[in-house]
Amino acid sequence: MINRRSILIGGGAGIGLVVAWSLWPRTYAPNLVANPGETPFGAWLKIGTDGHVTVAVPQVEHGQGVYTTLPQIVADELGADWRTVGVEPAPLNPLYANPIGTHDLFEGLFDRLPQGTTQPPMLTGGSSSIRMFEQACREAGAGARALLCMAAAKRWDADWTQVNVDAGFCTYQTKRIRFAELAEEAAKFTLPDPL
Repeated sequence: MINRRSILIGGGAGIGLVVAWSLWPRTYAPNLVANPGETPFGAWLKIGTDGHVTVAVPQVEHGQGVYTTLPQIVADELGADWRTVGVEPAPLNPLYANPIGTHDLFEGLFDRLPQGTTQPPMLTGGSSSIRMFEQACREAGAGARALLCMAAAKRWDADWTQVNVDAGFCTYQTKRIRFAELAEEAAKFTLPDPL
């Protein structure tokens, strides 16, 4: 039975939801958690003082090889030694949303909702892992590589574009230094534009 009290409670709850929705953040910072001895580089990877590179993978491994493929893309761009690369599930964050998978799996289902009222979820499906995340993984690896090269160049008083990477090391002429020794310093630099 509908009475005045039910209407007031329902209306108050509705107003509360509208206010909460309007205050909900629309931009999100990376929330990749770094353990002691690890330095995060954005939302996708972190480098430990032991030289271990950890890649955050936002997809669930169902036997399709995503826990190998996405880290390989990052390692290739970074110049890391594949033997030192590990994987961890990405934290919950809209930065890892999969709109391609959402579109492929739920095509047309949300078309009637006003633009901006829904956000794509983190989901695995629709053969979308590489299509959705390859570019982000490449940019993450290339960005971290550039920062590491900048840190090495500063130590060696060299042009950072002349510093190379090889199997977890930054190299310049006869000089060589491990990523692990540069990570903390490198994370303080600003990414060059263009990358």
